[in-house]
Amino acid sequence: MAKKESSTKSVTFDAIVRQIREKQFAPVYLLHGEEPFFIDRLCKMFEESILEPDERDFNQVVLYGKDTSADMVLANARQFPFGSPYRVVILKEAKELKNIELLDAYVQNPSPQTIFIVCHKYGKLRNPKAYNAHGVVFVSEGVKDWNLNAWIQNLAEQTFNYRLSPQTAAVLGEHIGNDLSRIYTEFQKLQVVLPANSEITPNIVEKYIGISKEYNIFELQEALGSRNLGKAYNIMLNFTLHPKENPNIKTISMLYTFYHKMLRYHLAPDKSNDALRVIFGTGVPMMISRNIGYANNHSLPQLTKIISILREYDLKCKGVDASNDDAELLKEMIYKITHV
Repeated sequence: MAKKESSTKSVTFDAIVRQIREKQFAPVYLLHGEEPFFIDRLCKMFEESILEPDERDFNQVVLYGKDTSADMVLANARQFPFGSPYRVVILKEAKELKNIELLDAYVQNPSPQTIFIVCHKYGKLRNPKAYNAHGVVFVSEGVKDWNLNAWIQNLAEQTFNYRLSPQTAAVLGEHIGNDLSRIYTEFQKLQVVLPANSEITPNIVEKYIGISKEYNIFELQEALGSRNLGKAYNIMLNFTLHPKENPNIKTISMLYTFYHKMLRYHLAPDKSNDALRVIFGTGVPMMISRNIGYANNHSLPQLTKIISILREYDLKCKGVDASNDDAELLKEMIYKITHV
């Protein structure tokens, strides 16, 4: 194992993964940012990849910010390894560590026999100057909504060795949202029942992830966008029978985003391919074309009225000026939207 010279700027997730696979480690890593998923992934890789299993008992320690002190962290980082080339010290929940700035002096002059990893989730370290100058820094940011479906498809193919169509990726993205950890977990579950190189079909999604291939928000959007009233009503009625899986608040939020994209399309002076990818949140030509078709099925005044309806029922579902139950509110809302 060889240590890598310290970096002086933030690096990408993939760059650190390559370092881990090549066993070219820096003496200090700071993993911080709002998105916990990438920090957790890297932390797990460090735990499982730096030392051999029989070396970890004496040479790998995991500390938690809320249960330890800066002095204890420093004491562990300065210890010598026993029967191993390195000692690995991982600080989790670093955001909860009091006086975390006391670690800066160590970061500026780290032990050559220790690999020190600081995991600071749900926000950036307030003053990462020492880490920027002497360590490898990774800033964990969430996946943008417009790129989520492509990220899901890439995760399925590159990490889990599954095939996944853009449409199925869109269903997962619409249903789960930007919860990257849950998306990853759902793919892990599929490994139990689905061999590598398999295609994740809508039937598999319905059976093992619990998203109906016929009665989901993605299908409701398709029905409303294409003005298929019969299909829209059938899906709406199914939603009323399964309110826990399809709460009104979530349905309204997703429909608001759906119609707001159409509104942005009508108002956008720039309708280049790059602009359309941002507006519709996808780079898949077929899906962009489909969304343009939905937008062209609605005039600008219609979209303005529909968004007003969604805002009205968002308040009603939260108890403002509403006397009907959730099922009746959903029926009223879909009826009004389809009769604009």
